[in-house]
Amino acid sequence: MAIKHVVLFKFKEGVGESLIAELIEGYKALPGKIDVMKAFEWGKDVSVEALHDGFTHCFITTFADAAGRDAYIPHQAHQDYVKVLLPHLDKLLVLDFEPEVVK
Repeated sequence: MAIKHVVLFKFKEGVGESLIAELIEGYKALPGKIDVMKAFEWGKDVSVEALHDGFTHCFITTFADAAGRDAYIPHQAHQDYVKVLLPHLDKLLVLDFEPEVVK
């Protein structure tokens, strides 16, 4: 069964837009380096409810199954990206789920 890997970023105070754009480009490059990433999408919060708790960016990766997700986490390209990213984050939230489709 497919796995959706949801990641939310809350950047540290003072992290500039150009650095944020660079960090996002780094994330967007991962599907070209890690073949188990079957789909990748992202966006910036546009909610009017103000319930984001400071999280501003959401990323969703789809894996064919749990084995794909499990191969992604220790993959060297992913680990290299995480080392660059983490110093710029105030908070990080990660949630994986098996999607249920409502018909």
